[in-house]
Amino acid sequence: MAGLTEDDRELFEDEQEERFGKLAAEIKPWDQLRDQLKSDMKRMKKQLPLLKLNQYFILINFANLRLKGESRIEASKNIAKAWHDGEGNWFARRVRDLARYYQTFEHLPAEQRGGMRMNRSWLHREEVKDAALEYLNNLPTGKVTPCIFCRHINGTLFPTLGIKPKNPVSLRTARRWLIKLGWSYSLVKKGVYMDGHERSDVVRYRQDKFLPAMLEFERCMTKYVWDMDKQELEQIAPDLREGERELIPLFHDESSFHHNDFEKSLWLVVNNYQQPLRKKGRGRLIHVSEFINPETGRLVYLDGNGKIVKEARKIIYPGANGDPWWDTDQLLKQMETAIEVFELQFPGKQALFVFDNSSAHGCLRPDALKAWEMNKSDGGKQRHQHDTIIPTSNPDKSKRGLHQSMTMANGQPKGLKSVLTERGFDVGKLRAKCKPVCPIESEQCCMARLLDQQDDFKNQVSMLETFITERGHKIIFLPKFHCELNPIEMYWGWAKYRYREEDKPKFEDAKGAAVKWLDACPLLTIRRFINRSFRFMSAYRKGLTGKAAEWAVRKQKQHRAVSQRVMMDIETILN
Repeated sequence: MAGLTEDDRELFEDEQEERFGKLAAEIKPWDQLRDQLKSDMKRMKKQLPLLKLNQYFILINFANLRLKGESRIEASKNIAKAWHDGEGNWFARRVRDLARYYQTFEHLPAEQRGGMRMNRSWLHREEVKDAALEYLNNLPTGKVTPCIFCRHINGTLFPTLGIKPKNPVSLRTARRWLIKLGWSYSLVKKGVYMDGHERSDVVRYRQDKFLPAMLEFERCMTKYVWDMDKQELEQIAPDLREGERELIPLFHDESSFHHNDFEKSLWLVVNNYQQPLRKKGRGRLIHVSEFINPETGRLVYLDGNGKIVKEARKIIYPGANGDPWWDTDQLLKQMETAIEVFELQFPGKQALFVFDNSSAHGCLRPDALKAWEMNKSDGGKQRHQHDTIIPTSNPDKSKRGLHQSMTMANGQPKGLKSVLTERGFDVGKLRAKCKPVCPIESEQCCMARLLDQQDDFKNQVSMLETFITERGHKIIFLPKFHCELNPIEMYWGWAKYRYREEDKPKFEDAKGAAVKWLDACPLLTIRRFINRSFRFMSAYRKGLTGKAAEWAVRKQKQHRAVSQRVMMDIETILN
């Protein structure tokens, strides 16, 4: 200690006291220390690890031997013989060191093994804890996140306090600090959504039409399957027959981003019951219509340098003093751009457009056949409809395949009675339309219901389907209420999760944040989303539904289809 100033000496003593503990006022005899050891062990035995319990037992035995008149060396060697296989000379020296330490400080030594795991957290320092709490309490309610807190610690808090850690604080450490400081990750819940996922007509369309068609389409697609050896998605070429072109699936959907849309789960002080003050309205609307595919992610045309030249995405801002609301005409205009972009990016290939089964996508042409918009008699205020061909399922065989005009010679539209009579139906005792509605199971309760059930009225092709097929591409509609079969729904979730965390004081900020995160989703992530939807299709083909299908999809998240092994696991669980 020679050459040290008084301040240096006090600092050295403080460090030694923090490391080893405060020195006892006087050295106690072994009878008092033995009683103290027994009392401490009895009080803390349920909390102590095995190492500390062994140290207590050794010290108690050492105290007993010393009180019986044995010297320190003899007592330590006798303990070593009982606790050690060999001669135990090294063990005896460690026993004496332990006894000397306890006599001096009256507590067991701190465990020094374990490397960095045994280091104390910076949060144990009062100045760090106080500065962290001050920063967190000054943030607006709901704006606390581990990422923001981590950046503040490494960028502001540590430099301000003059702390230079060997490694910066990680995101996981920041999350643990938040919990220790009294914050918890709380969920802001909304309502419960009920749907018709297993409704009979929906299941019938899914099993009888959609899944068989998609299975045949899959044969013509390039697949991306997880390679366990390479730990990456491996490309598998399509199985094309003569005259077939490779299919590129394009999954479409529309979604809305609201200006005042923020994260639902927040870090809040425990038991403080404080909620962030949010605006009542959700703010202005950002409506996005987008396509994704497994080859380029979003539907874009890239130049030789990988730069986007043209894209199919359409964004509008509807509402008061804004753009018109999204409709079929705007969708068809977007489809022109989408097909142009596709044919530039994938020359010689064929697109499979996958749409959800909404009424907007099934919109018919303006002069479509609609029985419910017809009058009973000819003429009057009813819409003109295009001519048709009497279907081959018509009851009167002599009328099948004949051309039927939907207007009279004078140009007036025909009514229900005339159209049905020309087809050979006897409608003398039928009324025009039921009021208020037709019975659910009836098919011939009125003229409108009878005509609506005819194949040429019932099986009309939508404008969207006509637009796509006329340009040499394919289209299929998803079953109703089956958002898990459309991977773009997961793409929306990925982007919106990050969009909600952005600060958006102005609507221009919200526009930029929406585009930023829509563009940021990696291609690998989009391919995983698409594989997940195909796993659901595979599960439904094997007869799984509900929780069983969800479990099977999650169980085989590295695959594109559900294997037979998973089916055996489910059977084992059920049995």
